[in-house]
Amino acid sequence: MAISAKSVMNELAQENNLLEEVSSENRAKLQKTLLLMMQDVHDVCVRNNIRYSLYGGSCLGSVRHKGFIPWDDDIDITMHRDDWEKFKLCFDKELGENYVMEAPRYGNKDCKTTWAKVYKKGTILEEINDINAPYEKGIFVDIFFYDNVSDNKVVRKFDSIVSDFLKGVATSMVYYKYPNELMVKFYGVTLKAKIYYNMRRFLGFIFSFISHENFCALYDRFVSRHHEETSCITVPTGRKNYMGEMLQRSWYMPMQLAQFESTDFFVSVNCTKYLEKIFGGDYMQLPSEEKRERHFVVNLKFGD
Repeated sequence: MAISAKSVMNELAQENNLLEEVSSENRAKLQKTLLLMMQDVHDVCVRNNIRYSLYGGSCLGSVRHKGFIPWDDDIDITMHRDDWEKFKLCFDKELGENYVMEAPRYGNKDCKTTWAKVYKKGTILEEINDINAPYEKGIFVDIFFYDNVSDNKVVRKFDSIVSDFLKGVATSMVYYKYPNELMVKFYGVTLKAKIYYNMRRFLGFIFSFISHENFCALYDRFVSRHHEETSCITVPTGRKNYMGEMLQRSWYMPMQLAQFESTDFFVSVNCTKYLEKIFGGDYMQLPSEEKRERHFVVNLKFGD
């Protein structure tokens, strides 16, 4: 479970030519579309007093590049649970005309991930694991949730173990339920990848007696059950899992505007501490080409 799907996919992509990266022309169009989408989300948050922060590579891009990381083509933001609840309530009225959202315990339907995705209607962005899946497939902005962390170290350790396991199961259920020929071929290139893929599918099979929608809801209730304000918060669904994403609450609040391309979006007040924790102390240095995170799509359409 410690091996992430992204790291496996990036490693495999260097060993075969089954998937192609987004072209430089399409990446520029995708970044432009995402910027307009994020501006809509930002405007809604400002109007409704909803706090958010650029997250992950988007936060790093704002600090290091004043915008997108040049080879990046997505936008991630995060909200504390209180703000996420407010965002859910106003989404349909404020953004429903042009966007659709998937998230655990939202809209009485299943969702692809254990976090939220806001999709632009009329677009298509299909990745390899989307081919047979019934979820939305448009160009999207990811929304992750900050949850309170118990101040009790024993409870905190228990929460991290259970959270990481449940998150891995939720992903594995999608692998098992919606296989496709290209994915089987892609993960069959190396023995390591084949073992990883089959272990994922087997784990998904074990829990297949529960619907994916209900399992994601169970996970979401578990990680958000600490309602009291504590000294630390975490993004359980983040790239470094429960403990790896844990921050001092004072690092996150308040928010401040920072340049992102031609506009300004919010980042946490101590985002440098967050970036050091997630990306290491040398986060301002460009990684070597083989270590850069790459994204692959099998179908991309921008609509009107």
